[in-house]
Amino acid sequence: MRLTHIKLAGFKSFTDPTTIHVPGQLVAVIGPNGCGKSNVIDAVRWVLGEASAKQLRGESMQDVIFNGAATRRPAPRASVELVFSNADHSLQGPWGQYAEVSIKRQLTRQGESSYYINNQVVRRRDITDLFLGTGVGARGYAVIEQGMISRIIEARPEELRAYIEEAAGVSKYKERRRETENRLKDTREHLQRLADLQSELGRQVEKLEKQAAQAERYQTLSAQLAQQQDLLDYVQWQEALTQADAATEQQQAAQAEQDALAAESEAAADTVRQLREAEQEQQQYVHQLNKQHAVLREQTARLEEQLRARQNLLQRSERERLAAQAALQKIDQEQQTLHHELAALAGEIEDTQAELEEWALQVAEHENGLPERETAQHDLDSAFQSQQDESNRLKRELALKQQQLAHAAHSRRQHQDRRDRLLQENQALNLPPEADTETAREQAEYWQNLYEAGEAALQDAEAALEAGRQQFQVAAEHHQNLHQQHLTAQAQQQALAQLLHSSQSDGDFWAATDTDAGGELWQHLSAPDDWQHALSVILAERLHARAVPAGFRPPQPLPEGRAAWFTAGGQAAKKTLPAQAFIHQIRAEPAFQVALQHWLDGVLCAPNLDYALERQQELPLGHLWLTPEGHRIDRIGVVLYDRHSSQNLIRQKARHDQLSAELDALAPRLAAAAAERSRLQAALQQQEQQYKHQQNQQRHHAAQLQTAQAQANELLARTNQGQLRRQHIEQELALLEEEQLVLEHGSDGLHDDIAALEAALADLAGQQQNLGAQRQQGQYALKQAQLALLEANRQYGLVEVALHKQQQRRQTLQHQISALEQQALDWQERQTELALAFETEQNDNGQQEQLDILGEQSLNLQEQIHAAQERLQHTQEQGRASYLKQQEIAQALPRLQNATQNALLRQQEALLNAKRFHENLVGRQANFDALAALAEASGSLSELNQDIGRLAQKIQALGAVNLAALEELAEARERDGYYRSQSEDVQAAIALLEEAIAQIDDETKARFKDTFDAVNEKVQTFFPTLFGGGEATLHMVGDDLLSAGVSIMARPPGKKNSTIHLLSGGEKALTAMSLVFALFSLNPAPFCLLDEVDAPLDDANTARFCNLVKEMSAHTQFLYISHNRLTMEMAEQLIGVTMQEKGVSRIVAVDIKQALQMAETA
Repeated sequence: MRLTHIKLAGFKSFTDPTTIHVPGQLVAVIGPNGCGKSNVIDAVRWVLGEASAKQLRGESMQDVIFNGAATRRPAPRASVELVFSNADHSLQGPWGQYAEVSIKRQLTRQGESSYYINNQVVRRRDITDLFLGTGVGARGYAVIEQGMISRIIEARPEELRAYIEEAAGVSKYKERRRETENRLKDTREHLQRLADLQSELGRQVEKLEKQAAQAERYQTLSAQLAQQQDLLDYVQWQEALTQADAATEQQQAAQAEQDALAAESEAAADTVRQLREAEQEQQQYVHQLNKQHAVLREQTARLEEQLRARQNLLQRSERERLAAQAALQKIDQEQQTLHHELAALAGEIEDTQAELEEWALQVAEHENGLPERETAQHDLDSAFQSQQDESNRLKRELALKQQQLAHAAHSRRQHQDRRDRLLQENQALNLPPEADTETAREQAEYWQNLYEAGEAALQDAEAALEAGRQQFQVAAEHHQNLHQQHLTAQAQQQALAQLLHSSQSDGDFWAATDTDAGGELWQHLSAPDDWQHALSVILAERLHARAVPAGFRPPQPLPEGRAAWFTAGGQAAKKTLPAQAFIHQIRAEPAFQVALQHWLDGVLCAPNLDYALERQQELPLGHLWLTPEGHRIDRIGVVLYDRHSSQNLIRQKARHDQLSAELDALAPRLAAAAAERSRLQAALQQQEQQYKHQQNQQRHHAAQLQTAQAQANELLARTNQGQLRRQHIEQELALLEEEQLVLEHGSDGLHDDIAALEAALADLAGQQQNLGAQRQQGQYALKQAQLALLEANRQYGLVEVALHKQQQRRQTLQHQISALEQQALDWQERQTELALAFETEQNDNGQQEQLDILGEQSLNLQEQIHAAQERLQHTQEQGRASYLKQQEIAQALPRLQNATQNALLRQQEALLNAKRFHENLVGRQANFDALAALAEASGSLSELNQDIGRLAQKIQALGAVNLAALEELAEARERDGYYRSQSEDVQAAIALLEEAIAQIDDETKARFKDTFDAVNEKVQTFFPTLFGGGEATLHMVGDDLLSAGVSIMARPPGKKNSTIHLLSGGEKALTAMSLVFALFSLNPAPFCLLDEVDAPLDDANTARFCNLVKEMSAHTQFLYISHNRLTMEMAEQLIGVTMQEKGVSRIVAVDIKQALQMAETA
């Protein structure tokens, strides 16, 4: 994969669309300072996703857009595109299939940033992912800009680790781990939300169970209210229909009267319409006559105007003829005057030409003598200027020597002052006593021991607190489960009790008999579970029977309500019952045995329907088979029971008894669980208090430890700084002594040089004075000659100007004479034309006769118009009379229309009311036959409204009722099961994510360790290659391979082991290059961009640097910026950046190989 093109448009100083071709492996970008070379590096970093304006040498991201120049407007957007050749298909991922890949970024002034890969819009992250693990990126090691070498080598250990991770390809693993951690966090939050939902759902279930009973009462009252409302709407519907019929009759009567009057009105309207049509025809006829009369008047006026114009034309022609004659006379006079003036001017021109020739001779004479004088004067000026230059040079040299002498004296004073200050500072250094430092260190160790002991105690307290919380959680969950079981059983028991109570026979009947009949039969029966349903079916209504004494008679008339009874007591008949007799399955009190034996006589048990059908014909007369499902089979027929047709009172009673037993058993367990929860809660509160106390104590230890460590560090730092400063002062004092001796020796030499220069200046001043006098005399003579020449030239010019004016005047007079001659010809032609026109106009007299004919026609038309206007007036009077009659009829119509409309409105109102009541009944699916019967027996509308009000008050007294309580309860329980399933799935997903993070960590550790060892080995190889000796190694800072930093130790040739910060600028650059090249050798990036990284290197180090770059260019493409001659010579192609137009960069490219071939060919 190779970089082939860099395309820029509007980016920084590259305002015009610019394409930089990168054909070879070694391409150098050169140019003067400030021409925009580094903008190429910024462009590559920007398109790779750089988001920090500071890294691009700007204050905001808008600074990358060209901001205009003296002759250029600001660019609306910035665009950079990198084009790569992927012919070897080394690029992985979805874009690896393309032979050429381009990445592009655009930024507008509105802040809209767009990224593209092969002209497809992508995210910034897609471009970052494209180069993950290759070293190419906004912060990768493949783009080395100005100052980045020092930032790399002086980076913190965790920052230096990032370059090793990029070379190891770990960056994509870190990105995957970060995404996995985010998903794990989201999953845990989802699990917590599920727990909250389950808790909230439990509270909803409790609330819904209480609302279900209230909803049933509400539904009963609502049904009664709906029936009364239907009855009310039915009665109102019938009344509305009656009112609609009466309104219809009234509307029809009013409509008949209205139609008669409307017919009369229509006849009057026809008469008015006919008269109006006749009036319009007569008006059109009058209008036509007026129009013809107007045409005649217009023709008459036009002829009169033509006659007046003809008279005016004759008069104007005569005036023009006279004017032309006068103009010809004036032109003749002017021609004579101009001919006289032209003759006089010819003589003046001859005199002026002779004077001009005389002044031309004088000018030539002065010009011939002037060059000799100018040459002599130039020689004098040159000699004087040479002496002046020499004098100035000596003065500058003298001033320089004097300045150097003053500077040397000032330096000696500064050295002495600096020496005095250093001695005072050395005496004033106040180093802390060693005893104070040792005491501070011991105090820090004391608090460190307390802190470590407190940390262990805090961990123990935290563990105990966590154990207490878990125990309390278990106890609370156990109590909650028991409480939930108790509430569920209690709710079911209450619901069954209410259901059993509601299923009893009507108590009003037994209240009316004044007989204590005891409980119903089902309350005293029991049967096995599988036969409970069959018992309910076979006994049916007899389950509600009550025991009464012998001779019981119901009161007359019979009270309303359902009732059943049997005579208590008596002795059961003694007979042998078959083994399959159903009565064997029933357990009942002795008082009920006689009744049961009578009712169940002949009922046999069959295990299933098939068994009973097979033995149907074996049944004796009066016997039947009964299955557990409730099916009854006798000898001649079968009755299949629908399990949903009635309630199973026996089974409900058994379930009620079972729930009562369960509640009795749950009560002591629930009390014990509540006591255990309270005990653990109290213990947990005590543990939390202990943990908080331990935390506060540990914070105190930490604060004391921090203070003690700060004091110890401060004393140690003061001691080290003081000792180091004393050493520096002693070194600087020795250096000042040496510099003082050099300054004193230099001052003696400066005194001698100053004396020699002053003597030379005095000798040169005398020579300049003599030469100056000769120069002034020559200048005076030259000036007089120049003035004489100037005067002659001035006079020659004046005479030449006068001659030119005279010649111009002659030409003007000639032109004026020619113009007068042409004017005379024009006036003569005009005279001829006027004479012809005058003769033509005098011969035309036919227009006057035509004017007389038009006058007679106009009088005839006026008479016709008068007659037509009289007929029109008569028609208009008839029309007004018919219109008044129509108005009288129109005034009577609104009264009848209002009556008809009012009747129609009453009819529509009644029909609308009837329709509304009918739609209400149809919408509620009312039974009209039943309502008709009820309406006959119902009271008035007010009584119906009172009944509806009472029912509404009862419903309102119930308060807020959740009508969907039963459905919501079932739905809530279904959701609870769904949430439990989801919770289990989420916990399984958390386990998988944690396992994935562990795998990523293991892979990251292995890759980082292998890469670190490999890079360390390469650094140990490249460092001596660049330095010509020495050694360098990488070290890990920390034990954890996932977070350990990286530091570098370097020892250039001839130096002891040293940290990076003590190296010189050139040594830092070479050390950083050895690290970068080691990364490249291990994980070669597709290309590398270097921005003046060779600036701090001398020629020897530059040569070694170039050799190493050439060697690495076999696998990596290099594009670098340099001012160094050796680095430029290494390039295969040179790309020049110029800025001929201020603020605008342009490209000039040269292929070195092609240039050498052309030179050899030439």
